[in-house]
Amino acid sequence: MSNLKSLLTGKYMLWLLLAIPGVMMTLNYAKGQFKYEDIMHITGEFAARMLIISLIATPIRLMFPKTKVAQWLLRNRRFFGVAAFAYTLLHTIFYVLEFPISKIVNESIELSILTGWIAFFVFIPLAMTSTNAAVKRMGRNWKKLQQWVYLAAIMAFAHWALLGLQSEEGSMAGALAHFVPVMLLQLYRVYKQKFSK
Repeated sequence: MSNLKSLLTGKYMLWLLLAIPGVMMTLNYAKGQFKYEDIMHITGEFAARMLIISLIATPIRLMFPKTKVAQWLLRNRRFFGVAAFAYTLLHTIFYVLEFPISKIVNESIELSILTGWIAFFVFIPLAMTSTNAAVKRMGRNWKKLQQWVYLAAIMAFAHWALLGLQSEEGSMAGALAHFVPVMLLQLYRVYKQKFSK
């Protein structure tokens, strides 16, 4: 019974749960059930949400130190960080496959697209060093590298917000609704860690 519980609550089950949406949306897109605009929106939102979950783990732990949810988030935040990169990669693959290279290059200088590329490339070393072996090998340098996640988050927010302004709705509401709460939680984290006794 304990082995079954460990399996259901372990990292492999979490990986499976995080991967299922990506697999399903890719299959549906291949079947023609999603338009390009739909798949880009969905993968972008999943990437942002996985990133946000990884970022709120520490402030939630500081706010509710004894709760199991806070402890679980902190213990598994690397999984959500890697999932954020995986959905970002999927988002990028769909974009690259949709357009000719000339269009991609020309668009890359637009701020709304450039911010997305910056977020993507910042994510790469963070994801590649998210293993226990990398943590042990890099020592203190691992934590310094992982702090670049904040730049990736800022660029992801800018990418989403600027694209929102360029859309028919002309609104940053989606980006603000997702990122303002995590920004406030990060301000709380800084206050709690730096100024609170």
